[in-house]
Amino acid sequence: MTEEKLGLDRKFLVGGNLGLLAWVFLAFLSVFLYNQIIGWVYLLFLTFLIYAVLRRIGCSSCYRCKTCTSGFGRLAGTFFGKGFTKKESVGNRLGFIIFIYALLFPLPLVILALSFFSTLSYAGVLVLICLLLVVVYSFSSWSNSSTKPVKT
Repeated sequence: MTEEKLGLDRKFLVGGNLGLLAWVFLAFLSVFLYNQIIGWVYLLFLTFLIYAVLRRIGCSSCYRCKTCTSGFGRLAGTFFGKGFTKKESVGNRLGFIIFIYALLFPLPLVILALSFFSTLSYAGVLVLICLLLVVVYSFSSWSNSSTKPVKT
């Protein structure tokens, strides 16, 4: 029974996790611009869901990876991977990942729009542009339908 294992290079692993961390920070700033207390609670909630719950769920079958990344490789693959990396990282957690995406994009977008009603700031517009760039890049990885493993 031969099965392809998930191989992640260091550049993708670090870049994907820094990208996810930036995305969490942008979502936090979106909520923080509306209400500071809710923003801090939102940051703690998102951090717990992604880096404790989702990372642990993704790391439940570490025998399927070439090297142990303690779930951080699967986080990068889920949000920024393509093809085989995306397929193997997501697995059967698609519903939970859609929930995380909803917390990372539509919710902060709506809250940021609400903050624009009270005051339109350059910081808010910059956060909005950066948030849209990260989301477009992440969503573009879902359109790649190739599921062949990449040789590393």
